Amino acid sequence: MSVNFYKNLPAFTDFEQFSKESNYQSLPEDWFVYITDIVNSSAAIDEGLYKEVNLIGAASITLCINLLKDITFPFVFGGDGASLCIPSNKTAIVDMDLARLINLAKHNFDLDLRVGKISVTEIQASGKQALVSKFELTPGSTLAFFRGGGLEHAEQVIKKRYEKYAIAPSQRSVEELTGLSCRWSPIPAQKATIVSLIIKARSGNTEEVYAALIQKIRQVLGNSLDEANPVDLRTVKYKSFFKALKEETLFHRSKLSMSFVFRVIGITFSILIFRFGINPFFFSFNSKTYKDSIRHHSDYRKFDDTLRLILDCHEEELEGLKECLEKSFQEEKIYYGLFSSRQALMTCFVHNLQQGNHLHFIDGADGGLAMAARQLKTQMKS
Repeated sequence: MSVNFYKNLPAFTDFEQFSKESNYQSLPEDWFVYITDIVNSSAAIDEGLYKEVNLIGAASITLCINLLKDITFPFVFGGDGASLCIPSNKTAIVDMDLARLINLAKHNFDLDLRVGKISVTEIQASGKQALVSKFELTPGSTLAFFRGGGLEHAEQVIKKRYEKYAIAPSQRSVEELTGLSCRWSPIPAQKATIVSLIIKARSGNTEEVYAALIQKIRQVLGNSLDEANPVDLRTVKYKSFFKALKEETLFHRSKLSMSFVFRVIGITFSILIFRFGINPFFFSFNSKTYKDSIRHHSDYRKFDDTLRLILDCHEEELEGLKECLEKSFQEEKIYYGLFSSRQALMTCFVHNLQQGNHLHFIDGADGGLAMAARQLKTQMKS
C-alpha cells in the first residue's frame, strides 16, 4: 500500500515549472480521486451565496485533512468544489465523513454538495493519466498540481454518471468543520481590480504553451507574479465577535457540544489578538509574524490541467492580460475565462499556528473562478 506516495514526492520551488512534465509522477493505482462541487453553484452565486459556496468547497478538503492526520494527500481547491486523491485503505472513513458533510451543507447552508469518487485504475483504463507534482510554498507547506487529463476526466465521468460514482448523503451531519474559518473581511484590491483567471491549453505541446504564456503574463504584470498576490492584509479588518460567531455557528451540527464551546473560546482569543491587538500574557504568539506569513501560505496560483490565478492588477495590466489572452485564443493555443471584481475572498484552514500548519484558499469576490469558468466553457463549446 503506497500511503506515503505524496509525502515522499519531491517538491519544486519555482512556480513557473508547474507545467514541466519531469516534476510529475503518476498517482498509485490503489488510490481514488474524489470530486466535490456545489450543484447549481451559478444560481447560488447569483443569489449572493458565493462565500458559502467557497466555504463548503474548501470544507471537503479540510475535513479530510483533519480526518487523515497520519496521511499527506494531494488536493486542489476550485472555488465551488475540490479534487482530492486518497489511498484506498482510507476511502471508507472519507466516504463516511463526506457523506455527513453533504448533510451539513444542505441543512445548515441550503447548498447541494455533490461528491463522487473514481479509481485511478479506471482513469488510466480510459487512456488518461493522473499525474501529480508538489509545489513548495514555504518550508513545510505545499500545494499539489495535476496534469495528464485524469482529474478532468474524473469530473466529467462523475457528473455524467453520478448514480454510479456518487457518495450518498448521510442521515447525520458532520460534528464540526474543525480548523475552518472566514474571520478576515474580503481583501480589497490594492492596485485596481482582482482578476480571477482560468487558462486551459488546447492541443499540441501544452508544456510549451503554458511556459510561453506565463512569460507573457509576467511581462504584463511587470515581470513578477508575486507582486500580483492579492493577499495584502494591511487594510483588511478582522470581523467582529458577533459576526464571526453568527457565521461559524453554522459550522457545527449542534451548539450543545464542547466543540462549539471551544469554537467560541477560539473566536474570542482571535478577536482580541487580530482585531484589538491584545495578546494574552499566557499566550506566546507573534501576531504580526503570523499575519505577514498568510500571504505566503495562500493558493492564489494553482494548476490541475488548467491554470487558475487570482491576481491584483492595475487597469492597464488588466487590459494587457485581456490582449495577450485573446491573441493566444485566436491563435488556437488556449481557452480562457477572466472575471474581475474589487475584492478577493479568503477561507482559512488553521491546523495550528506553527509555521506551515495553515493554508488559505483564495478566490475572487462576486463569483471569481466560477464566473471565469463560465466564459471558459462558452469558448470551448463554440
